[in-house]
Amino acid sequence: MKDVNHERTSSSPRIGWIGIGAMGRPMCLNLLKAGHALTVFDKVPTQCEPVVAAGANAALSARDAAAQSDVVFSTIFDDSSLRALFLSDGGIAAAAAAGQVFVDMSTVSPEASAEVAEALAQRGASWLRAPVSGTVSLAASAQLSCFVSGPREAFAAVQPLLACLTARQSYVGGGDEARVIKLMINMMVFMSTAVLGEGLAFGERAGLDRALMVDAINDSIVGSAHYRTKADKLKQREYGAAGPISLVVKDLDLALAVARDNAVALPISSLVRQYLGMMQQRDLSHLDIAALADVPAWSSAPDGEAR
Repeated sequence: MKDVNHERTSSSPRIGWIGIGAMGRPMCLNLLKAGHALTVFDKVPTQCEPVVAAGANAALSARDAAAQSDVVFSTIFDDSSLRALFLSDGGIAAAAAAGQVFVDMSTVSPEASAEVAEALAQRGASWLRAPVSGTVSLAASAQLSCFVSGPREAFAAVQPLLACLTARQSYVGGGDEARVIKLMINMMVFMSTAVLGEGLAFGERAGLDRALMVDAINDSIVGSAHYRTKADKLKQREYGAAGPISLVVKDLDLALAVARDNAVALPISSLVRQYLGMMQQRDLSHLDIAALADVPAWSSAPDGEAR
């Protein structure tokens, strides 16, 4: 693989970014703050406006953004979107250039990711799986954690760029290991939120104040960064979505599929998936993951309804 700082650029690689959503936007802004040239594309053009206003160039298509770039980042919603972007007729993979590095920061399945890796490898391009862990606010402050797998040489070439976006960049293997790690972490976040809900339901039925319980949990041995981040939402039952239930369902279904492929029993995760299904039935898919903590209390609420 050619160094990304090849003859077409004098000092730093040209960067493309495809998919300017809640997480992609602050990461793009951090690249611009670091002085990098950036070309962006999103299928919803208005998503690009804040980044373009900060100095990025807007591409006419995803393929156009990739053609103008040495390193191409992507933040894509799901497997079908990933396959459509890279593997469809007119997709990016068919026009990828030898030496290009593609860095996908999405939460998608190892299976779909491996398909893209193979298609890019046939063109001499590299595919890095680099999902991030953290919130939108951590993305804005470049304090995300990043797990990266794929060709080690490509990782070394783009690590300075990843350092503009994340506080930690952990290389975890040559294939799709990073995908499995991200799904494992997300799965544990979802389970821990349900566990928190059981604790709150237990204390609430015994007469404890909700805010008191949340603070006590976070001051104890079971406190966590996740619980602390969600503390205000939990206290106030204000669940405006930073990571909506619809995304949680998508990620947990991916994890359960990987478990089935590997003959691993996940009874607690399967129960949490049932909780999420209950939320979907109540049209609560737009709420933040913190709302999952209220599900264990529903059956004990006097009217049987979510609060």
